[in-house]
Amino acid sequence: MDKIKISVIIPVYNVENYLRQCLDSITNQTLKEIEIICVNDGSTDTSLQILEEYAHKDGRIQIINIENSGIGAARKIGLDVSNGDFIAFVDSDDWVKLDAYEKLYSHAVLNHSDIVFFNTESYDENKDNYIFLDRYDIIKYFEDNKIDFKLNFNYKDIKPFVLNRNFAAWNKLYKSEFLKSYNDFYFPKHITFEDVPFHVQVMLRAKRISFCTEKLYTYRLSNINSKTNSSYKTRNIFNIFVVVDKVKDVLIDSNKMDEFQSEFNIFKIGQLYNWFEKCADIYKKEFFNLIRQEFENMNMGNNDINKLTTQTKNDYEYIMKSSSYREFELLEQIRTMESTYYNELRIHKQILNSRKQDYEKQLESKEQIINEISSSNSWKLTKPLRNLGNSLKKLK
Repeated sequence: MDKIKISVIIPVYNVENYLRQCLDSITNQTLKEIEIICVNDGSTDTSLQILEEYAHKDGRIQIINIENSGIGAARKIGLDVSNGDFIAFVDSDDWVKLDAYEKLYSHAVLNHSDIVFFNTESYDENKDNYIFLDRYDIIKYFEDNKIDFKLNFNYKDIKPFVLNRNFAAWNKLYKSEFLKSYNDFYFPKHITFEDVPFHVQVMLRAKRISFCTEKLYTYRLSNINSKTNSSYKTRNIFNIFVVVDKVKDVLIDSNKMDEFQSEFNIFKIGQLYNWFEKCADIYKKEFFNLIRQEFENMNMGNNDINKLTTQTKNDYEYIMKSSSYREFELLEQIRTMESTYYNELRIHKQILNSRKQDYEKQLESKEQIINEISSSNSWKLTKPLRNLGNSLKKLK
């Protein structure tokens, strides 16, 4: 192969149930000028055997074996040995549309892009259901809602995406020359949520970003053993504090903190509260104490608080109302009781309104019948008889 157009980097860790589907989607791409770099991150199942089986059939597959270091370190190793003009990251339990890289490569070359965003869909195997959410919704940021008139843009055009949207590394195609022109991208060992600081770094540095609207990647929601899903149950969930601090460092090092102070406050509160809600009960008290201290250290005044979104403002105030986790638990119980009460009241009102509507319909129907009878010819003709009957009743 004279020229490698795209290097596909796949960190692999204990995904024997899903790896074949992922590799099939890569090896059967319509774009043939690709290399497939599989970094086996210390798998203990049959993932390595599956990789070797595929590598024996397809010479474009390169296997690198490392001790378990986490997805960030695996991506960095793959990037260091890559030779393609562009870089694509794929999680090993996901898969890619068969013409994805042909379309993305053409799009990137046409637009001279440092990064190409593209749409994705999610798959829930428990329900056998595909879900598409327009997580980008980029069009609204451009004049006349026509992104075609501005094929390239940078972070200033889509500022909300820097700290609050689509942190994943796998929903973008990167120009290799762009990534390798820096040596400080965040690829840590043994850190969950590692793609968040990396996303912020590339967004701030890219001079030319473009957007491919097609859904080209399928993200598997239901792998309970994935790093993100398993982190809820372990101390890895505390990595979010490290990640938030790293994002702050990125903004400071880039001289962008003043520009992004309000967005960073929203980001920090949103991320910490989100993972606090998801963490296992065994870690709740410790997480609460840390998150409350972090919120207190933000030293936000009324002006800062008023710049928060409604949701993050509620989350912030909800934490700050409680001086201890026990107090928070009691307030949570009260809020749950209030929520239950208002839900029951709402349902009761709906039932009463439904009954009222049924009664009004019945009444309206009876009135229509009475009107029809009273206006009919037979009713008019029998009026003398009815009058005679009433007179006879009076005589009795």
